[in-house]
Amino acid sequence: MKLTIFFDGSFWCGLVEDEDDGKMKVLKHVFGPEPKDTEVLAFVNTQLLAEMVKVPSVSMASKQVNEHRINPKRLQRLVNKEKNQPVYSTKAQIAMQKSIEIKKTQRQKAAKAQKQEEAQRRFQLKQEKKLQKKKGH
Repeated sequence: MKLTIFFDGSFWCGLVEDEDDGKMKVLKHVFGPEPKDTEVLAFVNTQLLAEMVKVPSVSMASKQVNEHRINPKRLQRLVNKEKNQPVYSTKAQIAMQKSIEIKKTQRQKAAKAQKQEEAQRRFQLKQEKKLQKKKGH
């Protein structure tokens, strides 16, 4: 079971993911204002199991788990990397993020092309000036 607490723009939410035998249960719990450790602990100890029973399980293709032992430093790096990644709770948010990334790359390509055109134009002007000076007019 994995509990991730994140701020979704207006409220603090907890996303609980439970994977068992290829079936996954996901529960989103809204805490409201920033929860203290005691509030999170109370939720886990009292309400979590009762709410997880109500959630239907969905069959998912599970990831293969490596059987070998992971170096503690590598494990810590993986945990930090996972903590720094944004949490998406819906497919719509994932799709929206992908579209934003596509627009960003398109904008960067357009800006680069415009910059190259401007550099080429300035180069041509410089060449024409040089030719005019050489002609002596």
